[in-house]
Amino acid sequence: MMRNIIRNWTACIGMVVTLAACDDYLDITPKGKALLKSTEDYLGLIEDRSPEYDMMNSWILAGEASWYKAEELKSYTNPLNSVAYFWDESYDRAGDMIENAAYNACYDRITKFNVVVDGIASSEGKEEDKRMGEAQARVLRAYNYFFLINTFARPYDPATAYQTHGIIVREKMFESLEDVGIQQSVGYTYDFIQRDIEAAIPDLPHKATNSFRPDKTFGYAFKAKVHLFRREFEQCIEACDSALAEAARAGHELWDMTEGYNTFAPMLVAAGYPEMAIDEPQYAGVNDFVENVWKTRIPFEYDAPEQLLYQFGSTYTDPYPMYVPKQVLDLFQKDADLRYRYCIRYKAEHETAPAGDSNFSTLAVKWNPGGMRLSEVYLMLAECYARKGNTADLSKAMGYMETLRACRMVPGRYQPFAPTDAEEALRLVREERKRELFLTCNGFFDLRRFVTEFNETQTRVIEGKTYTLSPASHLLTYPFPLKAMQTSNLIQNSK
Repeated sequence: MMRNIIRNWTACIGMVVTLAACDDYLDITPKGKALLKSTEDYLGLIEDRSPEYDMMNSWILAGEASWYKAEELKSYTNPLNSVAYFWDESYDRAGDMIENAAYNACYDRITKFNVVVDGIASSEGKEEDKRMGEAQARVLRAYNYFFLINTFARPYDPATAYQTHGIIVREKMFESLEDVGIQQSVGYTYDFIQRDIEAAIPDLPHKATNSFRPDKTFGYAFKAKVHLFRREFEQCIEACDSALAEAARAGHELWDMTEGYNTFAPMLVAAGYPEMAIDEPQYAGVNDFVENVWKTRIPFEYDAPEQLLYQFGSTYTDPYPMYVPKQVLDLFQKDADLRYRYCIRYKAEHETAPAGDSNFSTLAVKWNPGGMRLSEVYLMLAECYARKGNTADLSKAMGYMETLRACRMVPGRYQPFAPTDAEEALRLVREERKRELFLTCNGFFDLRRFVTEFNETQTRVIEGKTYTLSPASHLLTYPFPLKAMQTSNLIQNSK
């Protein structure tokens, strides 16, 4: 019965995908209301069957991904990917962006969450389930708006946020047909996101049914992330502390990657594989079997304790089999970092890929490209304390970093970080974020916020040629898709 209700409702809101940010979607109101009666009906809308966030192009733009055919990048076979790869500011992307999968999917989900927020209180069911359902819908609505505002609007700047065009924010599902969707400012959108989070946290469950539904730990972690992006660092620390306290209660903990290594490395040595082959898979060409062990025998599942909210990329398998540029791979200490060992192929699968790049080659590790992991909380705390700069706070920052690194690195093969000032500490945190959070939404979002805050010009070298990306570049903001422009009063934010 529940499956049929969700299927029927999904069919109704399928018409909304490209219109959810404009007025036309209101025509389906009666159908939606007619289908939803019980609290369980509404709860069925919260867990999306395919919570996808298409990020491949932004991964390329952030320097975290390339393509398995270098010549196709050079020849602009897919122009938007080439523009992102070469930071080609001369190209007008808006003309090629008829639709955008991430834009459509986010507004599709927001529409469903609006239905839950508006209607679940009057449904037939337990009051505590109604409160939980509304809270989960609110925080997921906020999460989708956060993704949209950090993709289709200029990066948050406290000095200009309320004068900068943002996105259309729909606070209700069933509004008057005469109402016109309003494109709110970046500042207003962040305020709305924070209000939703604050309203949601008290009624979020301590432990959700599964990692596709938000719990209280996620609520506090997401709250911290919004504060971080607004440069509200003390509030970020406070929310992170609440997240860690709640995590301990709910059973969330960091994935200790060394457990798998300590299990399988001795077994491989006992089986006769040279010790060097275990840690350097290219050694003597003897160990495709060893590579297979690292990529298949040490799983990290959707419901692993570290997962706070699991959300897919553009496919269920993302980021597999994306190619990762050499510039990112060189950030890893390859003989010690188990993120590299478990995820990155020891040699490129395709000879046609850019030189030095290799691919994310495991399906056993559910990387959570669109969601949040507990490791983000440790990195946010490290960043906030690093920014303070005094000796005691630098020590705290590195303490959080080393707690994370102890779960990611082979013991005895790496040295603890020991920065002497805030600048060095923040550099170390930023590099660790690139290692821990590559091929998630964070790489692109971090690129935007750091270049804006510090007025940085980024550089990358491809086949001996240097390319630059300025902090004012329009490439840091994706243009609204043409279909959204045609059905609304949106003012274009980019090109």
